Amino acid sequence: MRAYLGLAVLAAGLVGLSLSGDLIAHSVRFASFYVLAGAGFALLATAATSLPLRGAIVAAVVLRLIFLPVMPSLSDDYHRYVWDGRVQLAGVNPYEYRPYEHALDRVPYAGRDLINHDELKTVYPPLTQAVFLGVEAVTRALGLDHAVTPRADVMLFKLVFGAFDLATAAAVWFLAARKLRLQATVLYLLCPAVIVQTWESAHAEAAAVLFCVLAAALLVRRRDVWAGVALGLAAAFKVTPLALLVPALLGGRASPARFLAGFVPALLIPYVPYLVTGGSFGSLFQGGTAWTGGSLVFTLLAQLTTPALARWLALGLFVGGALWIAGSFRGRENTAEAFAWTFTLLILCLPVVHAWYWLTPLALGLAAGIWLPLAIGMVAPLVESLPLAAWLAHVRRLAVAGDAVRAGLVLSLRRTLAILKR
Repeated sequence: MRAYLGLAVLAAGLVGLSLSGDLIAHSVRFASFYVLAGAGFALLATAATSLPLRGAIVAAVVLRLIFLPVMPSLSDDYHRYVWDGRVQLAGVNPYEYRPYEHALDRVPYAGRDLINHDELKTVYPPLTQAVFLGVEAVTRALGLDHAVTPRADVMLFKLVFGAFDLATAAAVWFLAARKLRLQATVLYLLCPAVIVQTWESAHAEAAAVLFCVLAAALLVRRRDVWAGVALGLAAAFKVTPLALLVPALLGGRASPARFLAGFVPALLIPYVPYLVTGGSFGSLFQGGTAWTGGSLVFTLLAQLTTPALARWLALGLFVGGALWIAGSFRGRENTAEAFAWTFTLLILCLPVVHAWYWLTPLALGLAAGIWLPLAIGMVAPLVESLPLAAWLAHVRRLAVAGDAVRAGLVLSLRRTLAILKR
């Protein structure tokens, strides 16, 4: 009963989000419905194994598809996705130019001025760029490449990255120990953070998440070459999975030679077409130098030292911590734990952190039975979309208003008592 009640509350929250329009403009509405969905998810989590897997899959698909026609409002990253795809269709390497440069004036996109961080070249690795190109090629072939509102492009991005997302549920089942398998898969399928980040915001993170989880599962099953291929593909979708080389190669989890035999070509081959046409790094390594944001450890260190020194200190902390984790969770059977804790530590140390970065440790953590990444991943969209400082200021205003109301009531009561005494 708890599982079904939780699912009903979760569904109510997600449906409310899908019907709320611009979730940034309606921040209170977003917070209310997201918290409602989170409350339903928390109740569901207390009895997740009582929910049939088939029912969870059906509910998960339906709750994802309600966001398919919704234009993203929590993130504007899709403008860069569309832009990079159209730049490639125009025969230009997307790593060569910044969006505002005149060399790209012939690329048709009315949303060009809406691209965030337009002072930077693209930060997306080659396999992600290949998806951007493929989506734009399809929309153009179908005659759907509207320059003003890229609704068709966004829907295709959601379907592609959504396919990776649903495949990740299977990978979580594949990775989790038998006693955790049903719980982990059900909770991944019905996690509001996963649904919102992938299906409302259309983030590309889902592809890297899938291959990280798959790499861990293949290591557990002694498929070292294929595990290397999976992690190499993950790093060709997003750079951060490179951090998982530490627990993959150390701690008795793999034959390093066999693992690297799969990893190196899977990582490097996707870069080749871009390298031979002008480069394939763009502004990939400028995070923490050109811009920062959302970080924890880096921000604290930067307050105590300087940003330049903080970067090195955060890197040292991560490397030391990752080595300790690899040594503490030894053996193939502990791969999920080692991967989950390593990626959690990485995100805590990064100078640039967004809510969707938590999807990888969230999935790995569920497979390992670790709750911390799930808890942070659930809270992260609220923290990012509703800045803490603004909420604290709002609370202070309410407190001041409350003090004024209380003072007025006390004064009125005193005057009433004085009149009665007469």
